[in-house]
Amino acid sequence: YPGASATYTRLLDAGIPEADLLLLRAGCYRKTRESEKAIRDIERFLDLYPEDKNGLRLAGKVEAESGDNLKAIEYFSKNLRLHPEDKECYTDRANCYLAAKSWDWAVKDYSMSLDLHPEDPDVWFNKGLAQLGSGNITDACHDFRKAYSLGNQRATPYISKHCLGR
Repeated sequence: YPGASATYTRLLDAGIPEADLLLLRAGCYRKTRESEKAIRDIERFLDLYPEDKNGLRLAGKVEAESGDNLKAIEYFSKNLRLHPEDKECYTDRANCYLAAKSWDWAVKDYSMSLDLHPEDPDVWFNKGLAQLGSGNITDACHDFRKAYSLGNQRATPYISKHCLGR
């Protein structure tokens, strides 16, 4: 990733008129944990394309990884307003709520994502984690079992620990 970001920098410095290079370089900076540089590039990109789904998504992910969940939720919420039929927009925000232990908000967004794409085992699993966090064991077990039936093996220990006999 460091080599790729250097290549993107050379291309940008050469005046290549391709705004996507900013997102590509920001993605590299994200991987090397250079959050400030990543956000700077993303903001430059979003100045040009303020409604771009990928730019807003990357901005939210970088902010969440750097610990600013409120800013991340702002980006994810804007993306959701602009792209309400995209399951990933709900999943991104739900993942941020899950990390912040805002269980009920996470459950709501995971549910919306599943309304759009009900066969996603990872979303079922994460929804189960949010249900578990909010104390809804029966609902969590349903979600873990669904995740497992769709191929998510990470649900197995949760089913064993919380759901046997239910």
